[in-house]
Amino acid sequence: MLELFFKFLKETMGLFLEMSPYLILGFFFTGLLHIFISEKYIKKHFSTNGFSSIFKAAFFGVPLPVCSCGVIPIAESIRKDGASKSSTMAFLVSTPSSGVDSIFATYALLGPLYAIIRPIASLFSGIVIGIVTFFADEKHNSNTIKKNNLEERGDTPKRTIKDGIKYGFKVIPSDIAKWLIIGVIVGGMISALVPEDFGTRYLDSPILNYLMILLVSIPLYVCATGSIPIAVSLLTKGVLPGAALAFLIAGPATNTVTISFVLKRMGKKIAFLYVSTIMLVSILFGVLFDLIILKTGVNLSLVMKHSHSELDLFKIISGIVLLFILVNSKFNLWGFKMNKKNMYSIKVSDMTCQHCKMKIEGVVNRIEGIEKFSIDLKNKEVLIDTDKVKKDIIIKKIKEAGYSPE
Repeated sequence: MLELFFKFLKETMGLFLEMSPYLILGFFFTGLLHIFISEKYIKKHFSTNGFSSIFKAAFFGVPLPVCSCGVIPIAESIRKDGASKSSTMAFLVSTPSSGVDSIFATYALLGPLYAIIRPIASLFSGIVIGIVTFFADEKHNSNTIKKNNLEERGDTPKRTIKDGIKYGFKVIPSDIAKWLIIGVIVGGMISALVPEDFGTRYLDSPILNYLMILLVSIPLYVCATGSIPIAVSLLTKGVLPGAALAFLIAGPATNTVTISFVLKRMGKKIAFLYVSTIMLVSILFGVLFDLIILKTGVNLSLVMKHSHSELDLFKIISGIVLLFILVNSKFNLWGFKMNKKNMYSIKVSDMTCQHCKMKIEGVVNRIEGIEKFSIDLKNKEVLIDTDKVKKDIIIKKIKEAGYSPE
């Protein structure tokens, strides 16, 4: 028992340290993306009908490091701004299954083949679901939603280097911290407890491999980065490389929360097509990947990169830095807390992550007359200290951002 525990600790620590320097680099590039690509710019390109908006939506979604819960209010917001169902669905699918941070982490643990094909699969998934939605939607018309004039909401202030640092090293780490740690722990448990011949003994056919992966990944909430250590551990236990890729595609792209959102906003038909398309695309890319690996004689070290890598001082230091970033992002060690006395609150039940918090902060900050406010993410409250702005106006602005204030 003690031997298994130490093996679990070794595998867990190895996974965390291996991906640490790449995640930190990913956070840096995430901050740069946040500075130069605004949400207003993205919305502008999604409002046109036809295939061009589908391609743009899927393409923009691939590098954005937004998780499954964070992408929902963005999708709701661009839909309200006049984006078609097809472009909204393309963005909703391609965004959570990839991201700059997860691409770097994928390379760290799984090598260049996975790092290349994973964002390609995300892009393809978004395009396919967008096209399927376009033909399934009888109206094919974004005009069913009244367009809001973005200028009426006030111009979004230019983002500074400070904004980029905050987004890259606080907002995004806070969103993925929980699921990254869970992913690393689950990966360590699989490596330590599951027999080495699990895949060949119990999953003796490709069908069983893919069936198991889809049954787990479709309802499961797992972020793009948190899914990586789990995929690595599955590979070490004999699961097909393509089945592991299917998990990386379907896991972040689908979960019960996202499915519920699609059901509510897009209808039963689109929700069914959404889940079906993700399943088919995951299997398609998985099978193609297996053919590349098994039939063309590609060096397996390109797939199992982490098992051939040794730890060094640089990775240990990177791991310590990453741990500090994650802890600081969750517990706000340097944060400033406002006194709730004499402040009225607005409940926002669907404010679920740091990305949501940052977006609502931006909305409230642009309302003239509000000088002091606070966002309580834990209790899902917006705390306002002013008598110059009516509560109804603030609620309206938060609704326009894609949330449901009470």
